[in-house]
Amino acid sequence: MNRITLPEGDANRLQPPAAFIRKFLALDPKRVEFRVRGFDLAEKSHEQRLESIGKAFLRGYNLTLSARSFTEFGQAIKEEADLLRGFFVEGGAMGSALIDSLPFRKAMLPRYIAMFGAQYPILVHAGVGLTISKFSWREKGILAELDPFYRWLAYDGLGYHNMYFEPDKTLAGPKRILPGYASRAYDQGAGRGIWFISGADVGKAAATIAAMASDRQPDLWAGVGLALCYAGPAGAKEFLNAKALAGPCAADMAMGVAIACTARVKDQSLLPEVREAISVLWNMTPEALTERVEAMRQSTLPSALADGTAYAAWRDKITQAFTSRQSD
Repeated sequence: MNRITLPEGDANRLQPPAAFIRKFLALDPKRVEFRVRGFDLAEKSHEQRLESIGKAFLRGYNLTLSARSFTEFGQAIKEEADLLRGFFVEGGAMGSALIDSLPFRKAMLPRYIAMFGAQYPILVHAGVGLTISKFSWREKGILAELDPFYRWLAYDGLGYHNMYFEPDKTLAGPKRILPGYASRAYDQGAGRGIWFISGADVGKAAATIAAMASDRQPDLWAGVGLALCYAGPAGAKEFLNAKALAGPCAADMAMGVAIACTARVKDQSLLPEVREAISVLWNMTPEALTERVEAMRQSTLPSALADGTAYAAWRDKITQAFTSRQSD
C-alpha cells in the first residue's frame, strides 16, 4: 500500500450526507449472500470467497456515506485482507461517484481517484460504473473525472453491476444498448459478473457464455478471465480448463487473466496458487507478464487523448501476444 497518499488539510475533509440520506443509500451486507441473490450454489469455499469479496466492496461503499476524512479510508483499508483491498477500493469508488451526485458539497471522486488510482487503477475505474447504473444522468460528469485511458472500465463496471444484480435481464441483452466500444466494455464487465453468478465454476460460466450471441463471447470470456484471476478462487487446473472451454476465445480469456495479473502485482496481493496458475497459462512469471503488459499499455498511450482507442488497442495487443506464444 505504499502508493496510497492521503490528501492533506481541507482536501482530506469529507462531508457525510445527512443521517436520513445515509440510511436510504446504505447497502446491507446480506445483499451479496448467494441465497439472497439466488445465484447457483457453489462449493462452500467458493461461496465464502465470493461473498467475502462482495462484503468488502460494500464496506468500502458504505464508508463513503459516513467518513468525515480520507484518513478513515487509509485506516480502514489496513484492516482488509490483501485479497480484499481492491474490492474495498472498488466499492469506495462507487460510493464516491454517488456522493458527488448530491448537491452542495465538494467533489469527492477526484480526490478518491488521486488517493487510490495509482495502485488500483482497474478497480477504481470499474467501481464508478456501478454508479452509472443507478444515476445514468451522471454518466458524462463521471467520465470527465476519469483517466482517458482507463475510462472504458466505467462501462465494464456497468456491465458487471447489471449481470450481478439483474442476471436474467442482462443475459437476454436488453441493457447492452451502448454506442461503439462501450458495448464491448460492458460485456467485459458482464463476463466478470458471470463468474460470480456461476459460483466460480468454470463449466457453468462456459455454458452461460455458450448460450449467448457469438459476437459477445470474446469479451465475455475476457471478463471471466479477469475474475478468474483477480477474484478466484482458482488455480492452474481451473485456468487451463477455462482455456480449453473458451475454445476460439482462449486468447481473450488469457488477456483478461493478464490484466488481472497486472492489478494483483501492482497492489501486491498475488496469492501463491494464482502465481503458479498465471505461470502455467502464460509460460512466464507474473512479474514478467506484468512488465510486458505495461510496456504494451505505454506503447498505446499516445492515442489515449487523440481518439480514445488506446484501451482497446492495448487489450488487442495482449490477446495477440498470447496467440503468438501459443504458436511458437
